[in-house]
Amino acid sequence: MSDERILWRTSSMEGKWKDGKGDVRLAHIEYYGKHWLDLRIINVHEGRNQHTRHGVRLTIEQAKEMLPRLVEAIQNIEDDVETAERKEG
Repeated sequence: MSDERILWRTSSMEGKWKDGKGDVRLAHIEYYGKHWLDLRIINVHEGRNQHTRHGVRLTIEQAKEMLPRLVEAIQNIEDDVETAERKEG
């Protein structure tokens, strides 16, 4: 009933899951006939490769709606960091 295709995976940098304990994974999930993007922490501590409840599933439409906001948020954060670095230097 569920099919998963991993699209991207990287080590988690978040407190509990950093230092090789967890990965952040983006996957395409087909679940009961619907297509989802699933962004989730995967527990990899001590050789596990186990899904956690720490994550979110978005419909394709939700992901498309979020994409411009994500790009905008990244740009704003980068601009804020650059401004702060200039003030310090």
